[in-house]
Order: sequence, then structure tokens, then C-alpha cells
Amino acid sequence: MRKGLVWTLVIVLVLGVGGYFGDNWLRGYVQDRAVEAAGSSLGDGEATVMLGGTPFVLSLITRSVPSAHVEVATLPLEISGHAVQLTDVVADTGTVTLGASQVSIATLTGSAVLSYADLSKIAGMPVTYANDGRLKSTYTVELFGQKLKFAISALPEVDAAAQVIRLTKPKVELGVDDKFSSIALSQDQVDAIVKPIKVLLDHDLRLTSITPRDSGVAVGVAGTNISVPIP
Repeated sequence: MRKGLVWTLVIVLVLGVGGYFGDNWLRGYVQDRAVEAAGSSLGDGEATVMLGGTPFVLSLITRSVPSAHVEVATLPLEISGHAVQLTDVVADTGTVTLGASQVSIATLTGSAVLSYADLSKIAGMPVTYANDGRLKSTYTVELFGQKLKFAISALPEVDAAAQVIRLTKPKVELGVDDKFSSIALSQDQVDAIVKPIKVLLDHDLRLTSITPRDSGVAVGVAGTNISVPIP
């Protein structure tokens, strides 16, 4: 009852007294509360939420906004069963609707940076940057009783349908006693050694792009008809 009275007073303030400035104050107030409500799920870093819709007071009636822009410094989450942390997260949405126990998002596109340490967790093997937009992995296999070291660098490509990262246009070096020499392997031979990296994201989000950089792997994601439980 008290909560309903507060919102009624806010609506009266915006429509009858505050006008434009009151509507902007209300938008800012709700944006700040949205960040607070997300709480620990956004990590320890700074977060910003910008909500669309004019006049914003209509959102109190419809319990929805036509768009939202979100920026999060660090975001802990789970990918393919591994706890990782994304940084520099930016997301833009379509209509966002507040329900009794969840938030529904019509569409979402976003980008973030994943560290090579976390990518290595997901891949199940050490992965580093190899310049020119390539990833590199070095590991040991046993062949005819002798341990051989392979260093493979490749361009990562997202298979959107299978939601895997495939390694293409490989360059392979074979090492014996820490001495490496280049060898030629077909894509099928490389695939037999290095399996595609499976990427499973929460809330039916899908990986759309991957770009290796010095500081980490820039990834793009997208989704439709997303439901997120209210913390």
C-alpha cells in the first residue's frame, strides 16, 4: 500500500509539477535503483544503466521501457560450466519488461572482453595471443613412445549454428627437445588434434564474434526473448 502511494505521488510530481526536469529525475532515480537491484551479479566494478522512453513516467504504467543501454566494468558469469569474468561489458536492448519474478528482454546485442586465462579454462588447454589476430596453443602429445610438442596458431572463427569456436588457417610447429620446426598439416588433421571450443552461454545468449587482441579476446553476443530472474 505504501509503495503504491509513493509511485502515485511520483507520477503526480512528474505530470503536474516537475515536467521535463521531473521526468529526467525519475529516469535517473530508476536507473540508479536498477543498478542497486542487480547487486552482486554485476561484480565489484562500476555499472551504468541508461533507460529509453519519453516521457519516462509512462514506464511506471506499462512496466516496460523501449530500450536500455548497459555498461559494466566486470561481470562474473558461467560459460560452458566454467566460472569466468568478462570486462568492458556493453549491451543494448530492445523492449525490457518488468514482471513479478523476472525481467523479459525482447532483443540484446553486446560486447565484452574475455581474458586468455578464462578462455583457456573454457578450451581446456592453454591459449595465448599469437599476433595478427591469431590464437596459439602449445601442448604435448605422445607418438611412438616419444613425447612431442605441438605449437599451433590459428584464426578463430565462430560457428554460430553449432556455437563453437573453430581454429582455421593453422600454422603448426613440431618440437623435439624444445627445438621447433614448421610442418604442414591439413585442416582435418588439425581438427583431430585440437577440438573446436564449445561455448554455452546463460539465458539463451549466443556467441556472434570473436577477435583476439593483446589485452584479451573481444567477443560479441546476441539474443532474443531473454528472461532474467530478478535477484
